[in-house]
Amino acid sequence: MESRDWPVDAKEYVRFAAKGPEPMGAAALIWNEARQILLVREEPRKGRTRSWETPGGMAESGETPEACVRREAKEEAGVGVWLTGLTKIVVCYVANEDRVLPFTFFQFEGEWAVGTPRRGTGVAEVAWFDHLPEDLHFRADYVEAWLRRRPSL
Repeated sequence: MESRDWPVDAKEYVRFAAKGPEPMGAAALIWNEARQILLVREEPRKGRTRSWETPGGMAESGETPEACVRREAKEEAGVGVWLTGLTKIVVCYVANEDRVLPFTFFQFEGEWAVGTPRRGTGVAEVAWFDHLPEDLHFRADYVEAWLRRRPSL
């Protein structure tokens, strides 16, 4: 398990805090038969970069990390995912001024199971990639899982 500081603006802090005293989220590196990964790019929002991301997000109340990532993959990209492993857990200390909130993030790996990729609500683009894009959000966190399937970046 890793930990890291994650400074955010006041609006983003409120978004995390609204999920409870210890919010949680999950995302997955989703592979297809051609050993490509499915990524999404959000619609433009103030204060957010438009980098590529693995499908994922914050868990709803009472939702497990596995259920969260399955729901997010369906909502964001229109696909079902068969989870094959947990690759990383990161506790992010979401901070704004003197307020700090622990956010636990679960990173999974999985296989595309069903559905044709399509843009979900708030998503501008969905695409399969045969490389890790330089502008992949938290790119360094996915390198190890990527190299297990593909010999180079």
